[in-house]
Amino acid sequence: MPPDLEAGIAALGLVDHHVHGALRHVVRRPAFEELLTESDRPIPPWTTAFDSQLGFAIRRHCAPLLGLEPWAGADAYWAARAALPPEEAARIFLRAAGTDCWLVETGHHGDRLFGPAAMAALSGGHAAEVVRLEAVLEAVAGAGASAAGLREDFRAALRERARDAVGLKSVVAYRHGFDFDPAPPGAAEVREAAGAWLRTLDRGGAPRVADPVLLRMLLWEGVATGLPLQLHAGYGDPDIELHRCDPLLLTRWLRAVEPTGTDVLLLHCYPFHRNAGYLAQVFPTCTSTSGWPSTTPARGRPRSSPRVWNSPRSARSSTRPTRSARRSCTTSARCCGGAA
Repeated sequence: MPPDLEAGIAALGLVDHHVHGALRHVVRRPAFEELLTESDRPIPPWTTAFDSQLGFAIRRHCAPLLGLEPWAGADAYWAARAALPPEEAARIFLRAAGTDCWLVETGHHGDRLFGPAAMAALSGGHAAEVVRLEAVLEAVAGAGASAAGLREDFRAALRERARDAVGLKSVVAYRHGFDFDPAPPGAAEVREAAGAWLRTLDRGGAPRVADPVLLRMLLWEGVATGLPLQLHAGYGDPDIELHRCDPLLLTRWLRAVEPTGTDVLLLHCYPFHRNAGYLAQVFPTCTSTSGWPSTTPARGRPRSSPRVWNSPRSARSSTRPTRSARRSCTTSARCCGGAA
């Protein structure tokens, strides 16, 4: 690579547009290794997640930051990693990532992870929040909302949570699938679904919204805010039905959303990269990202703004992503920092 080109690339300010915070508590090695896979099944005792493709990347790129040789053994790596307090580990890895702006999705294990303010302080860069719609509704339901008032209570809570956010996120693909009715649900429809869900909560059920009517309500209320909306697509935990996470199933919904001008960002998309690329090509408001997982470390220096996601849209197809689109939530910073 020509020196001037390499210097130019190194000077680019990078944006991680979808990341969860780094760990803020000490964890044992089994819990850490579980964070290196999407599976919720126990790792067999005869192997280690450090011998996975992601584990190889961590030991190659992160071990030198701990004073070890590249490709250090799993035991040596973990000994050096475990010796650091969480704040120090996060500081080392986040600053080495070369990412100057973190868009932090706070709806997943928020009590275990550093939030946007801490991510900014530890990295020496910027951070802003991406609000998970399902988490907002579950909090509203847990606060004692009624079936008749759930929609308005959610709308008010979302308005408050989104005040300083740069975007929203939904896991509708994992809670139900993309094969939902694309039309906004009516008031009676929402009341009926809300009543059934709230009754399960009264009987001690987990506050996990999975009703397709309520999930549709979340999506359309999110669209109404005008904020960009991220959607997980494709690859996920073993409890999903992968064929229902194909973004092509969103075609009618994307067509209905397009007149609002709301940006929709399809995350990850494996193994449906071509399908997501097609949608990004034909719908101007749709963007796709790919590359799960990335094993290339970022380089650069802080010099960007938390509002960069609201810059002109790009990455119209999976073949020409912007640098921010290339840095999905599986950047090396996420791997090194031990994010969930």
